Amino acid sequence: MPDHRKPNILLVMTDQHAPRIAGFAGDPVVQTQHLDRLAGQAVQFDTASCASPVCTPSRMCMLTGREAHRCGAWNNHWIIFPEHVTWPEHFAAHGYRTGLIGKMHFGGRDQMQGFQVRPYGDLRHGLGHQPDPIDYFPSYAGAPGAGITEIPESLLQDNVVTREALSFVLEHRDREPDVPWFACASYSRPHSPFTAPGRYINRYRDRVPALDVPATHRETLDPFVQLMACGETGDGLTDEQTRRAREAYYACVDFVDDCIGKLLGGLEAAGCLENTIVIYTSDHGEMAGVHGLWGKGVYFEPSVGVPLLMRGPGILEGCHRVRHPISLMDLFPTTCTLAGLPVPDGLDGLDCSQLLAAPDAAAAPRDFAPSAFYAYGVRARGAIGAPEDEPHRAMRMVRDSDWKYVEIEAGEPLLFDMINDPDENTNLAKEPAQAERCATMRAALFRDFNWQQVHEQLAADRDRLPELMSGQQPSTPNQYMLPDGRVFDAEGGLYGARWRHVPELQGGGIIPQQFG
Repeated sequence: MPDHRKPNILLVMTDQHAPRIAGFAGDPVVQTQHLDRLAGQAVQFDTASCASPVCTPSRMCMLTGREAHRCGAWNNHWIIFPEHVTWPEHFAAHGYRTGLIGKMHFGGRDQMQGFQVRPYGDLRHGLGHQPDPIDYFPSYAGAPGAGITEIPESLLQDNVVTREALSFVLEHRDREPDVPWFACASYSRPHSPFTAPGRYINRYRDRVPALDVPATHRETLDPFVQLMACGETGDGLTDEQTRRAREAYYACVDFVDDCIGKLLGGLEAAGCLENTIVIYTSDHGEMAGVHGLWGKGVYFEPSVGVPLLMRGPGILEGCHRVRHPISLMDLFPTTCTLAGLPVPDGLDGLDCSQLLAAPDAAAAPRDFAPSAFYAYGVRARGAIGAPEDEPHRAMRMVRDSDWKYVEIEAGEPLLFDMINDPDENTNLAKEPAQAERCATMRAALFRDFNWQQVHEQLAADRDRLPELMSGQQPSTPNQYMLPDGRVFDAEGGLYGARWRHVPELQGGGIIPQQFG
């Protein structure tokens, strides 16, 4: 008999997982057997995009179902303004028990944003990434520090996320078996620090293919990418450092896959996935040396693309691959329809439930998936930023299944043939044969958008920030929250729960040493 209960939602999210570095995406080296198993039972989107290829903005857009310029997602550490109803908030209002476990990188006072329970994560808005090597605290190692972790394995936050996510679901089912749940298990890896237990690092020693990037390649990239590259943690690596960093990145993907496997296996053994929509994705990708670049923030597919797998009630059973464009913003309205909930008005995300029900037959819900990043939108001291009046400091793009069109503020447009030039080496925007395509995609890119409006909205949003800041200084990266609301550091024993002088080392970011 059909199950008429509302389906549970399990959102499994990693940080900075390049869409092509997975077995299910065709990578012959990396071991992702648990995600591969999920992909074998799921609809797999091969051209999924995030709405902004940086942590906080991407997550804000996903949770609000809105584009970055319409929800204040200007850069890292920004705050979701209270007028925006979030994905978990909407589900909670319709009878779901909602829980977030792990990193989310919210800025400001509200560290719940519609999640009713948050037992573990970056509750003091401190980025969430565990500094590794440990003496890097409060910074953390980027590509130059790749290697074996110094953190005891039981304390690695990816293992903690698995344990606490299992606990949330199993305890909820025990207490309220008739109440549907929405759980987000949000893992930090494979985001830097590019460290993992030794057995994972050793598994990829001298096995990851080298990239053929000429020494002069960066000079051929457009000014926006060149300026972004200067602030990333992989800038200026030697060939040896690049090899070891790529190996460590593969190791991190493998390690977090095992953590996810333990979560899915534990829930499956307990019978908790029988009426559950399972979603796997990442907030954005990682360049991992492609084009000589590391990190994200650029329009290239390893940065802006994301893996996306979905299975469960309302989704066609079996393995199905889809090339239609889809955005992480679409997850909010799509799951609403799958769960029988109303879709809130005013979302930029589109309902893709028909595509999930008939992947081979349904028309694409959207013509183009948009993405944008504003390097001048910083709000935390010490963050990588840019002058607002400097050219080549922001980008906006749209892509369909086969083409990608990019506009750089005060720069030249770019057009890439994603079928015949998947590495995006050749800009076709000035080719006469592509004039009509460029015009069509440019019209979509500037629909309800213009650069002047961006600057005006950014200024207005900055004026609103003070009233929503927490007034609390970050401590260690992650905290536990007790049922009575008390919060305490999860890693005080590792880092001493105090600020230290930041060594003059190449890091992968820094916890903002300021209030709120």
